[in-house]
Amino acid sequence: MKKHLYTLLLVLTMTTISHWASAQHDFQINLSNLILYEINVNYEFLELNENTTLGAFGGYVYGFPDQDDHRYYYFGPELRFYPFPIKGADLFFIGIYSRYKNGYTDMEITENGYNSANNESFYNSEIVQSDYQKVAVGFNLGMKWVTDSNIIFGFNTALGRNAYFHYETPQYQSSIKNQSDSDSYNKNEYIDSNDSKYWDFRIGVHVGYRFGRTAKASE
Repeated sequence: MKKHLYTLLLVLTMTTISHWASAQHDFQINLSNLILYEINVNYEFLELNENTTLGAFGGYVYGFPDQDDHRYYYFGPELRFYPFPIKGADLFFIGIYSRYKNGYTDMEITENGYNSANNESFYNSEIVQSDYQKVAVGFNLGMKWVTDSNIIFGFNTALGRNAYFHYETPQYQSSIKNQSDSDSYNKNEYIDSNDSKYWDFRIGVHVGYRFGRTAKASE
């Protein structure tokens, strides 16, 4: 019984690998962002139909030169729809995606208040590093062209909303020793301007290659 089960599993595995290897796969790299501040790769599986692809993307944002206040890695799935394909999954597309981010950014912590015992106002400000996690959902749209030699050129822009985010407030050295003795005390946390709590953005110019059998032009 076990021998037949192992044989069946082996056949199914080989069939899946054979189908995957013969199917069409688009691999792309975000060339414009690579030059500037980010490495980003994108993959699409084309075998659903000529209009729809299922894919995944991921990357790491290392920032502009001399900037070390905003770093993160990310990955996520994406479903794309191509309304008017010529070579299968090409030209204009619109997609829905989700993206998980994990990184850090600068956080400014300010404290201020008034102590009537000594008739003094106080203020303290410190820049600290805050680790964060985010999960966003959004829409992506763009264009993709595939040459006869399977070279891919394209661009995209996307906008999403963070459905979840969490920033950790790290330890910092407060200059205010007796907060409870103060008549008023306020504490605020300000995220670096390069980061967004609520919005998610994607943009880029891509180059890549289509692997697998050549797509048939739509009739």
